[in-house]
Amino acid sequence: MTENGADITLFDTMIKGNLYLEDVKFQIEKDLGLGGFTFDKDSYLKLEDFLTELTNFVQKIRSEHHSKWMKIVYRVDLTSKQYKFVQQMGGDTDENMAKAILLRIFQKVQTRKYYKG
Repeated sequence: MTENGADITLFDTMIKGNLYLEDVKFQIEKDLGLGGFTFDKDSYLKLEDFLTELTNFVQKIRSEHHSKWMKIVYRVDLTSKQYKFVQQMGGDTDENMAKAILLRIFQKVQTRKYYKG
């Protein structure tokens, strides 16, 4: 998914015991709240479980509210290089964008936890 070949299953191994899942879920809802996004369920077992809802949201917001979508991309902190890379990937662009958002938010949560001590 990313330029260095990392994928979501790699990150799942890093978050055994759901240490990060609630924080990632909270951050996703915070960053995507501008577009009205909230998850349907209270808890999830792994990162992949977020993808269906994220993909559906990305598809809708990209097609119906482009300016909100771009504000969300900015809020999530995807660089223009990352954004263009994801756009040029093969396959489902909405799903790839959802994966990019998920991975970027995971990085933000992980970095915050690392520096928090």
